Amino acid sequence: MRIPFFRKRKKTAPLMVSEESTQKRPKLDTLKAGRLAQLALELTSSLIETFGPRVAGTRESRESAAVIEEHLKKYCTTTEYQEFTLHSRASTLWLKMMVAVYPVVLAFLWFGLPLLGTLSYSLFCFYVFREYLAFKPLGEKYTPSSKGANCHGSIEPEKEVLHTVLFSGHHDSARLYRYNKLDRASYYKKVLFPFFLFALLGFSSVVQLITEIVSMRLFIVNLPPLGNFILNVLLTLCIPLLFPLRDFVLEEGSPGAGDNLISSSMAVQLARFFDWKKKCGQPLQHTRLIFCSFDGEEVGLRGSRNWFDRNLDLLEDPIHLNFDCPYYEDELTFLERDVNGLQPLSSKLARRCVQIAQGMGYKAQSAPIPIFAGGTDAASSARCGVDATTLTAIAWDDRSKPAVYHTPDDNVSTIEPKAVEHALSIAIRLVELVEDDLLYEESDTLFKDEKPGEEELPDLKFSRFSTR
Repeated sequence: MRIPFFRKRKKTAPLMVSEESTQKRPKLDTLKAGRLAQLALELTSSLIETFGPRVAGTRESRESAAVIEEHLKKYCTTTEYQEFTLHSRASTLWLKMMVAVYPVVLAFLWFGLPLLGTLSYSLFCFYVFREYLAFKPLGEKYTPSSKGANCHGSIEPEKEVLHTVLFSGHHDSARLYRYNKLDRASYYKKVLFPFFLFALLGFSSVVQLITEIVSMRLFIVNLPPLGNFILNVLLTLCIPLLFPLRDFVLEEGSPGAGDNLISSSMAVQLARFFDWKKKCGQPLQHTRLIFCSFDGEEVGLRGSRNWFDRNLDLLEDPIHLNFDCPYYEDELTFLERDVNGLQPLSSKLARRCVQIAQGMGYKAQSAPIPIFAGGTDAASSARCGVDATTLTAIAWDDRSKPAVYHTPDDNVSTIEPKAVEHALSIAIRLVELVEDDLLYEESDTLFKDEKPGEEELPDLKFSRFSTR
């Protein structure tokens, strides 16, 4: 704590310390995206050291949300910490159910009741589609619940709110898998082969159903035809091979640095930047900024779904830029479709973000999320009618570059600082265009090779954030 002697210190522009302190008028350094990226990485590292893995619905996840809100309080006009009921176990319940459904369907086939077997199989597949592929759960209220926690902060404009820009990440981390894709032999044997067996069971059920319809024995208890009999014998012998699916998902969580605590830290640093701009006499005039950190993303986007259900009234002409897995600077991608490719996002916004990135000299593309790659929190806002996209920077093929997400190796060291810097630069430029009502203007000059704040003044040196 500094104690001013002799006289009261005159208030000057906050945040920065000029290298030439003898100047009559302090020189304001510009907050560089590179420095903000470093601060985001440091905050991420600090939170992981404090809380470790933050599985959705646990005390660690809720407390990390509370700490993120405390950071947002330093820079935001208002903040809020919101707890909600979270049915996190529902997201992986289908794996345990599969082990039980398999012998039930097989029993129907053995007794010559393929119609019941096919109906049971189809109902289960519909349930899996809703929970695992579409992220639209059924019957989750009948599963165990816990408490999740979201937090957000907002910076209000000087005048009437005409636009809202929402930045978000998620602070919960994924539970680890007993068998990881990086160990391909075990993964094929313990995970993919059981899925193949379950698919083969469905094929056998349909074939036996058609055979029984043709032979007019559909509702008569009987032994299956010879071909189905042989196939059912093999499927019966393979029942123990499905048992690894019961314990496929562990209780232990990933550190979750790149997926996705870094994104929540980036939201904090964006709040820092725009608060500094405001205190330096350059506030936004008509654009409300909201910075969110969601819980429950790793269990079916349950946290962001709850947040948008509760806070839609904050969104005036909104756009949503979500951050998820910003690992590699040369893999910058803006999603046009989410949730295994089933949920449309804003292609217009995604492609405009690509334009912004390329105008800054960054390699970028827009694309749909791959099938079976899950979903991101942008889907929750898109389902509420918000123009949304997710910025990712990851190699989805799991081969060209290490895929450390959902593994014990997802630490801060796996995140390329330049990837974070690029994401922050794009976010800052996006706000500038929204504020000037130029986001969707067709003009080449709007997307020139310009990185916010990199040419104007020397490197940033941080001081206190107030003169108190």
